[in-house]
Amino acid sequence: MRVLGIESSGTTASVALIEDDQLVAEYTMCNTMKHSKTLMPMLEDMLKRLETDINTIDLVSVTEGPGSFTGLRIGSATAKGIAQGLNLKIASIRTLEVIASQIQIPEAKVGVIVFARAREVYYATYTIKFEDGQFYPLEDKAIVALELDDLLEQLKGIDEPFYIIGDGITKFKSEFKDINSKILVPAPIFCSNSAKNVAILGLRRYYNNDVMTCYEQKPYYHKKSQAEREYEERHQ
Repeated sequence: MRVLGIESSGTTASVALIEDDQLVAEYTMCNTMKHSKTLMPMLEDMLKRLETDINTIDLVSVTEGPGSFTGLRIGSATAKGIAQGLNLKIASIRTLEVIASQIQIPEAKVGVIVFARAREVYYATYTIKFEDGQFYPLEDKAIVALELDDLLEQLKGIDEPFYIIGDGITKFKSEFKDINSKILVPAPIFCSNSAKNVAILGLRRYYNNDVMTCYEQKPYYHKKSQAEREYEERHQ
């Protein structure tokens, strides 16, 4: 089973190919938001260097959001185009779940913090489960949009070992420093998304029959764009 993973929800552009539970290749760039110019060339280069063909892919897995509105649309359009052309199903994965999956510790409690705008973040908590030889994050509470100060107050009350991960921590690094002795913060290199994790979670979705057609998949923005909010304010 070959799964193509696509990630473009933030500053990271990443594509990966896994075969069953083995990584075949991954191509990741974290220095630009120009995903419309980089994502497809990265995929083409990866397949060329593997001396393989896109027709060997059995499933497309993509990060659906929340995240950068433009980045999500690019990733979704890429996944849908490939899936439609090859008549494949799509696994659509929440951004915060992908990030949480990087914590590979059974029963670990994880808070994922993703930068939204200004001093607002997306936040969700997970418990890491180990089943059938694989780690996967189980969502404890739905994703919410929070003001940073409100989240910091919540974290001060944590009384058990608790991992926090995500680009929101990098964005507000000084404010998370020494916030609570129970809070554990992985190194920044683990705070960005990876297409291989998108692919691995997508494979699990496939075996659980939780996949969709290219016509059903769409980005998950969680909230309206600034343009939509301003339009509604002007026309109230």
